[in-house]
Amino acid sequence: GPAAEPVTFNKHIAPIVLHDCAPCHRPGEAGPFSLLSYADVRERAVDVARVTAARYMPPWPPAPGYGEFAGERRLTDEEVALIQRWVSEGTPEGAASDRPPPPRFAPGWQLGEPDLVLEVREPYTVAAEGTDVFRNFVVSSTVTGPRYVKALELRPGEKTVVHHANVLLDRTGSARRQDAGDPGPGFGGMDVELESDRFEPDSHFLFWKPGTAAVSEPEGMAWRLDPDTDLVLNMHLQPSGKPEVIRPVVGLYFGDAPPNRHPMLLQLEHDGAIDIPAGEKAFVVSDHYELPVDVEALAIYPHAHYLGKEVQAFASLPDGTRKWLLWIKDWDFNWQGVYHYARPVPLPRGSTIHMRITYDNSGDNVRNPSQPPRRVRAGNRSTDE
Repeated sequence: GPAAEPVTFNKHIAPIVLHDCAPCHRPGEAGPFSLLSYADVRERAVDVARVTAARYMPPWPPAPGYGEFAGERRLTDEEVALIQRWVSEGTPEGAASDRPPPPRFAPGWQLGEPDLVLEVREPYTVAAEGTDVFRNFVVSSTVTGPRYVKALELRPGEKTVVHHANVLLDRTGSARRQDAGDPGPGFGGMDVELESDRFEPDSHFLFWKPGTAAVSEPEGMAWRLDPDTDLVLNMHLQPSGKPEVIRPVVGLYFGDAPPNRHPMLLQLEHDGAIDIPAGEKAFVVSDHYELPVDVEALAIYPHAHYLGKEVQAFASLPDGTRKWLLWIKDWDFNWQGVYHYARPVPLPRGSTIHMRITYDNSGDNVRNPSQPPRRVRAGNRSTDE
């Protein structure tokens, strides 16, 4: 039977590695080493077997079976077992005729040449050493009239130091004022406070992290960019051991038509309840909201800092059934992300959406920034929650 067939790199392992590892593990991307060739993977075969078996790689925090997401990078049990067998059988290369064609990664802009490229005014140097840096860069729009953006792509500069980024729109000039009051390019802060009563842009999640594919907005859901609007790049930077100069650029792709469908952001949070005693292992914060209309859920963006341990989101439907929207059983701030549903999730009017986040402020939490632990309250510094 097939179990007797020897496992080889070219036939069994290369397709897994090229699909699930190489998007980040290749030259110029954020992975710390390349995994494009047989020699690359053979050299690290024991590590690859270990981290895939532990589900540490590829990083995909949502638990299977609790929401279906686009672009899932989760190895199947069969794939994990194949890697284990390949290593135990001595990492054979196999026949050259079995080798898959080399992957074609789009160099430069993934979506082709943008209609408009905006660049951060001056470069910023990430220090060689020290803690994580949260920095916000203001990019002024150069459009002369309203334009409708159907896609945005961020090229952050040196990807090894850029952990993730959010793009916000500011129609008030408040980010510009904060930038002017802070020495150096941009201004500090983890979660940006803008003087606006609206979540911009119109409740779209404009999020980037290494390995993220550039995607266009759904049909009819472009967002509007006006001449007086600034883009704010809210970036999480991590020192790499040597000073790195970054100057991020944003590429915008325009459509002709104004949007005829508008997504709405629903933010469930109970920050007022965040007051976590030192040593507390399972501090729970929850919130819920009853939907006044039928909705389709398009995407979900869970957020906690370093004490987050578990994140749950589900809907209780009017008929009493529970529909899971997300369950992350071992939250890791280093892999936070936006998750788009593979298909819109229908939630009828009268459904109640629940969120529940469990925090671990004990010394056992290896990600706890304070050792020994100290009391933690709500706030937008990385040591807050």
